Amino acid sequence: MELKLVYRGLRSISNWVLGFYSEVYVDGGDNVPGSGPLIVVSCHHNEILDIATLAVTIPHRRPLCFWAKSSLFKNPLARAILLSSGSIPVHRNPNKDAPGVGDGSDPDRSHAAKQALFRETFRVLDASEVVGVFPEGTSYTEPQIAQVKEGAAWAALEYARWRRGPGQGARSESVGDGDSADSPLLVVPVGIVHTDKSHFQSRVCVRWGTPIDVTEYAERYLQDTGGVDAPREVVRDLTSEIERSMVALTINAPDWDTLHAARMARDILFGDSQNIPIQEFAEITQILVDAFSGHSSPQALVDTKRALLTYYSFLHYAAISHDSLSASLPTLYHNEIPSRVQATANVARQLSIAVFHPRLLIFLPALVLHLPAYLLGNLGKRLLANRHEEETHAQYKAIFGGLGAGVMYALVGGKVAQTLASPTLLDRLKQAAFGGRGLEAAVMDLLHRGASWLSGKGPLNRVAYGAFLLVVVYGTACFLAKWHNTMVGSNYRQLKHVFASIKILLGVFSHPSSDLPPEKLAHYSVPPRPPVNPFIKRRCPARTLPSDGAQDPTVRPPHADDPAEVNSIPASHKFIRPLFSARCEAVLALREYLGGLNDHERNNGEPPSGVVDSLLLQLNKRGACI
Repeated sequence: MELKLVYRGLRSISNWVLGFYSEVYVDGGDNVPGSGPLIVVSCHHNEILDIATLAVTIPHRRPLCFWAKSSLFKNPLARAILLSSGSIPVHRNPNKDAPGVGDGSDPDRSHAAKQALFRETFRVLDASEVVGVFPEGTSYTEPQIAQVKEGAAWAALEYARWRRGPGQGARSESVGDGDSADSPLLVVPVGIVHTDKSHFQSRVCVRWGTPIDVTEYAERYLQDTGGVDAPREVVRDLTSEIERSMVALTINAPDWDTLHAARMARDILFGDSQNIPIQEFAEITQILVDAFSGHSSPQALVDTKRALLTYYSFLHYAAISHDSLSASLPTLYHNEIPSRVQATANVARQLSIAVFHPRLLIFLPALVLHLPAYLLGNLGKRLLANRHEEETHAQYKAIFGGLGAGVMYALVGGKVAQTLASPTLLDRLKQAAFGGRGLEAAVMDLLHRGASWLSGKGPLNRVAYGAFLLVVVYGTACFLAKWHNTMVGSNYRQLKHVFASIKILLGVFSHPSSDLPPEKLAHYSVPPRPPVNPFIKRRCPARTLPSDGAQDPTVRPPHADDPAEVNSIPASHKFIRPLFSARCEAVLALREYLGGLNDHERNNGEPPSGVVDSLLLQLNKRGACI
């Protein structure tokens, strides 16, 4: 068995990188066997952090050999690291819908690239190891699983052919003592669900799905039916099953407006996403997505979605969360603008809570030590990430923020080690605390001797001090990271409440004539859509979702995505007055719509089942305020 030292080192780094999240929950770990060949197929919506997430959370700590795009192997240093960690290069092309793998411009080159990919994949599987594949072909931000390519299915079925066919001899020569012949090849789907994937200290749930046994597909694939399209049909069938499994493990909406409406309804019903247990986050969100995908009266659906979208959009452009707005004015059904006295008192109250609460005093030293991490993380995101591609943000925050934190941990840890190894300090402690007598004094004397020895100039002394330094730095880093991550969430939430109260104050004190006119405000009544990803080949795939697939023009006006309007965003305080009215309308519309779902079936003589049962009953059981 290979040691995979580079992979183990990268996995240790991944453990630190996942500190970007406040909670990493693993569901379905029993679905991953401890041995045997596996192909792990996962959604890919957060770039490098998805790789780190899978490497850290895979049950039994099994090493993963990822398919990685070939462009990453061009740099000699990156190539050496990737190959040493077991990564397998794969060529891709957004403009070529080919069944195989390659750039499609040169058939011979494409065939050679595909054979090289399969050869390395077969070698890993034959050693009863795990291959990691992101079958969507790219990392992206969409309201659903936008595409699942056939590469993983081709690899699984061709591996079955390779095991049975004339390649047996070649296999034993090139691989050695793999025991995969005794274990069937399994394809394990994975859904990675984020609460807010680009934000620091958000949460993530890694859902390992039921394994897909490819034995039956392999039997069909290897049958000599004489039809040219028969193998391809089997590949499509296996790909479809992979896609269905991935969809079941993730959140999928037919369009952006439905997803945004469901998110807004979730925040209204639960107050804040932090109130939802992470293991139930995907199910609750999907229930709400289904509720807004066309179950009852079309007009009621359109009216509710429009109200929720307007409120969601005004919150987006004002850069205020529903939770922060509710902290300033908790009454959801109140659509009147707070007075200037109320707004001023609210700012004073939120500032007092932020400044005088003991949690800030406890958090302040850790905050100061982590300021370089915040600065470098945001600088890396600004310089390197595409601001329109949300999936690129978290990785640069995590990487550069981790570098900033690492430097501070090293400096503080080095100072702690230097202090602990100081004989003078220990001697003073001995005299001050114990007066030079008793068992405690003997212990201090022993520590004093150890510190004196570590301070020696000999080679052995220096090696020992180096080991001591590493242990102290590591312990200091763990302590500081835990201290910071434990306290940052509540303090950051309160800081958002303060900023929201200040924006409300500015909006209240501004003259009504400075507000946006209705025709101008209409441009911001729906949130913007992310740009099209060039590596997504089909925009509206068929889905087993309860939606007619049509975008209602009354929900999203034709001018809503006008770049000239969206790029010239007014000051946030201009949205404050319409924001309170939009909140009241959204809450009332949601209440009437949820009640209407139940009335619609009851009036038709139907028992509460399907959506009504899963929506009203399940949401109530999960603590929603309906």
